Parts: sequence; C-alpha cells; structure tokens
Amino acid sequence: MATRVQGPAPAANRPEPAPHLGPTALFSGRQSVVFLFCFSAALYLGTAFYPSLLDDADSSHAVVAREMLTRGDYVTMYMNGIRYLMKAPLHYWLVALSYRIFGQNAFATRLPVALSMIALVLLLYEFGRRFFDRRSGFYAALAGATSVGMFIFTRIMIPEAIYALLFTASFYLFLRGWTSASETSQRTLSKRACYWGAAALVGFAVLTRGLVGLVFPAGIIAVFVTVTGGWRRWRELRLVSCALIVLAIALPWHLLAERRSPGFLWSFIVNEHFNRALGTRWPPDYDAVPLWLWWIEHLAWFFPWSVFIGFALKQFISPRRWRALGSAEQQARVFLFVWAGFILLFFSLVGGSRMEYYSFGAWPAIALLLGLGLARAEAARNGKSLLRAQAALAILGVLLGTALLLLVARSFQVQKQDIATLVTTHENDFYRVSMAHIFDLTPQAFADLRVPATLAALGFGGAFAAAWLLRRRGSALAATLAMAAGMIAFFAAADIAYGAFQPLLSSRQLADQINRYLRPQDQVAAYGDFDDTSSVAFYTRRRMWMYVPDSAGTGIDYHLVDNLTFGSKFADAPHIFLNDAEFARLWKQPERVFLVVPELQRAAALPRLRALGAWTFAQLGGKIVLSNQPVTRDEPPLAEVK
Repeated sequence: MATRVQGPAPAANRPEPAPHLGPTALFSGRQSVVFLFCFSAALYLGTAFYPSLLDDADSSHAVVAREMLTRGDYVTMYMNGIRYLMKAPLHYWLVALSYRIFGQNAFATRLPVALSMIALVLLLYEFGRRFFDRRSGFYAALAGATSVGMFIFTRIMIPEAIYALLFTASFYLFLRGWTSASETSQRTLSKRACYWGAAALVGFAVLTRGLVGLVFPAGIIAVFVTVTGGWRRWRELRLVSCALIVLAIALPWHLLAERRSPGFLWSFIVNEHFNRALGTRWPPDYDAVPLWLWWIEHLAWFFPWSVFIGFALKQFISPRRWRALGSAEQQARVFLFVWAGFILLFFSLVGGSRMEYYSFGAWPAIALLLGLGLARAEAARNGKSLLRAQAALAILGVLLGTALLLLVARSFQVQKQDIATLVTTHENDFYRVSMAHIFDLTPQAFADLRVPATLAALGFGGAFAAAWLLRRRGSALAATLAMAAGMIAFFAAADIAYGAFQPLLSSRQLADQINRYLRPQDQVAAYGDFDDTSSVAFYTRRRMWMYVPDSAGTGIDYHLVDNLTFGSKFADAPHIFLNDAEFARLWKQPERVFLVVPELQRAAALPRLRALGAWTFAQLGGKIVLSNQPVTRDEPPLAEVK
C-alpha cells in the first residue's frame, strides 16, 4: 500500500525557518557529521587511555569482564571468583571482546562506552536534523558531547551511555515509523522495519540495564500514544511481533542464568530492581540523593548548556493541542518532553535508591531540547535574551576561573605531597553518593592540582567570555563552538585531575609495587569490601582473599561483602572470606601474604594486624599494604607506624 503523504501543516503550527545566515553560518551535512565524529572521537577515545582504572565500580566491573573472558562463560558472571548476579551482561560482553582484541587495560575497558558516546553524538545530530533542522541537530550533538555529566559519568565502567544510545536509537526508529505519513524525503523507512528495529533495540537495552531497558521505552511510548490520541493506531505498532522480538533477544540469557545459578532471577529482578527502588535491598547499597539536590544537580550535569534551559522549555506545546498535532516536528517535540519527563518523574517518585546518573536515559532528550531551543532562539532573532544568557555564562565562567586561579596562587604555600594528606576524609557512608569525593577537596589540595585548575580557569573564563563577544557580533555558530572549546579545556583539566587523584581513587600504583615482588606462591588479600581496593585485583591479576573480621562472633558481616553476598552462598563458591581466626592462619603460613587496607578501614584493621605481627610494605593515597614477612630491607614493622 502506498504511503499517504500528509498535507502541509497549518501556518500557525509550522516551525519558524532558520534565518539565512550565509553559506559559512553552518557546516554542510557531510561536514557536520565529519566534524562531530572527529570531535567526539578525540574527546572520548583520546581520554580513554588515562588514568588507570579506579577502585569501586570501575575495576570491580572490569574484573567481571576479565573473568568472563578467561572462563569462557558468557552466561554466569563472576567477580573475584564469586558469582556476580546483579547486572545485565551486554556491557560485560563488549568489554570482554575489547579485552580479546586490545588486551586487558584501561583503554580496552573504556572503549565500548567511548564508542557508544561517539555514536550517541552522531545520532543526536541525525535525530535533530530529521525532525527539526540541521542547526538544532548540530547544537544537540554538541550539548551531548560536552555536557559535564555526559563526560563525568562515562569515565567509569557503568552502562549508562550504552543504554542511552539504545533508547535514543529505538525512539528515533519509533518516531520514523509513527510519523511516516508526514515524511517528505524519498528515503523513507517502512513502518514494519521501524517498529521491529525499535523492538530489537529495546531487547538489547534489557540486556544492558535490566527491566529499566523495557519499562522506560514501553512506558514512554505508551504515554506518548495515549496523550496524543494515537491509541486508535495501536494495531500498526505490531505489538505481538515486537514483543516476540524483545523476548527472543532478552529472554534466553535470563533463563540460562537462572538454570546455572538457581535463585538468580530473585537476586537480579526482585532484589536488584524492586527492593532497590523501595530501599529494602539486602544488604543495603546506595542511599538516595535528596530529591531537591538531585534536580538541582541536573543544571550542573548539563553545564554550560543549561543556561539555555529557558529556550528549551519554550518548545513545550500546550497539552490542549496534543491531540491535533499537525507535523512530525510537533510530534517529536511532544515526544521529547514525554521521554525526559517520564524518567525524571520515575526517579522523583522512587525513594529507595536514586543516584545522580540514574536519569542518564533521559539526557539525550534534554540535549535535543537544548539544541532545539538554542536554534529556535537564533532563528527568531531573540538577540537580547540570548545575549543575557550568554553574558550570565561569561560572568559565571570568569568567577569560576578567578576562584580557581586564587586557589592555585594560595597553593604555592603548600608543598606537593601525597594527595591523601591534603584532602578531607569523611565517614564511609558519606561516599554512597557517587560524586561525594568532590567534597574532600581543600584549598591545600590544589598544590597537586595547579595545572588542571589553571587549564580549567582559562577554559571557563576565556572561552565563555569569547562566546559572549562572538554572539554580540552576530556570530552564532562561532559562539556555540567557543562554548564547546571551553568544555574541551575543562575535560582535559578533569582528566589531568583524575591522574592527580589517582593515588586516592585507584590502587594501581600499589598494585604495581606488589607486582615487582609478587611470586606465583604469594597471596594477595584485602581488608573489608572487595570494591574498596578492586583495582589491586585487576592489575595483579590475582583472586584476592577477603579479610572480613568477625568481632561479634555472628559470622560474616555482609555489609562488608555487599555485591558478593548472594553469590557467596552457592555451594561451589570458593572460600575467600576469612574471619579473624582463618586470616590469622593464612598470615602465619610460610608463603608471603600482601594485605591491602583501604583508608576508611585503617582504624579498625591496624590494631588487629599489629597483634598478628606485620610489616609496612607500601603506603599511598591513604591506603596501606602490609606483609606477613619483610619483603625489602627497609620495610618497617607495623608497630612503628602511626
């Protein structure tokens, strides 16, 4: 059947065309794609090599991918030899493949997320170009590439970028099919291809993010179809065949995982989804970021583009018009607000666990709205409002830059030293919020951060001021590119700062010192939770013993085991968790034993180790490595260490 082409929308509903700004006002379509590809590749691939993998989720998840590769088991995941039954597998499959090709290193670990971000940037451009105009797509892509949150939360091995890409691609295909009657391009896609393709992407999203990968796309599309009165077209969505496609992709792994690890479905679906959302997960995991703070933080995650949030909100169409939308452009605008609103509202209502990056699946929609809002403001020649927003950003940039330079100047009174001695340490529960380490900073810490702080100051102050001057002169594209350039300077500074904080956030350097003396028969152990020193396991390539003290005589303290709790209960789980008596026997054996103690456990661990007799092998970043016998001639007994 021939596709019916809808007539032109009423004049009142048509988007305002962009003004003619000359042939150099914006790159051509091909130039835009090439520029965005090179730009995002330089940003995300260029920073994938450095720094080393961090402790906690970064190295812990990398260990899972490595064990997947070495075991050849792509169904049941393992962490430090224990079943890891908390996450969906697709991200780990991709990292394991990357390890096979590039070896087990930081670059290979970050490669799947980096490639996902490059693809997401290009898809944002195509999404905006297809449904709005080329300028909107270009600006949306820049916002997606250079927003603070997009960069910060793709520096560790978490799957947010991957499922955000899958969401965006599935929604793009859905809208292509849903609005096909309005297509004027000869390059149309059949509705069946669009809906089946979207369903396949949802299946892969389930394998990336669990139930969220299904609930969010299905819920968003259902809400959109309902509020726009499109429910009468439900038959064209091919719900049965689409559901079968999702099940065919997502279900086999779930069934195989349950068969090989009975109880997996309870752990993965009930405990890690429903109980986490309700705050009843066992053992307790992350806390919920206060709702007011969580919302405000989104201004930071989309900095500097969040200064244009007012223009993005102006793209909202009154709900009274939703049942009479006249064009694909209008339907896409409503869909973007439904997409972002659904996810933001979901995590606003869920109080059990709400981390800063949980809304990442909505961020592509926000980037598209920001790009659209900025482009429409320029098209409407809304010069005064744009200049005010740009001036506010310039003032903020100058203030931030000045503050950073003052801190750098003050830091010259402090000698460079171990970063752990220059920051403030909080209680362990304080770090359940993922960005909590930023509050460890003190003015003295800038003694180790002079270069990145100066670079960030120049980026904020210089680039944002230049963007304001360029916009005053009417150079809209140049002003936007100047903002992006400022963020590149900031991201380069952030990458260098990660390196300065490496002793605090990673145990790589301690692992390197252990590797210099590590013999095949030697043993490596960690005090407390595996996550706290997981980069030692990754870089020594050893399964670590876990010293879990039993001072109350009631067995393992599962608050210290955390992610390995459920897997440790299987009959074939290796006995790696040692209480006081068991660890004492390991410590007194003839073979050499290295014990890594994280900073927050030092007060509890050192008295026990002094009683057993220990030597101080190495200290860095607040962490300490002890040995049960002297390894080097100048290794002092622990009794002499404060």
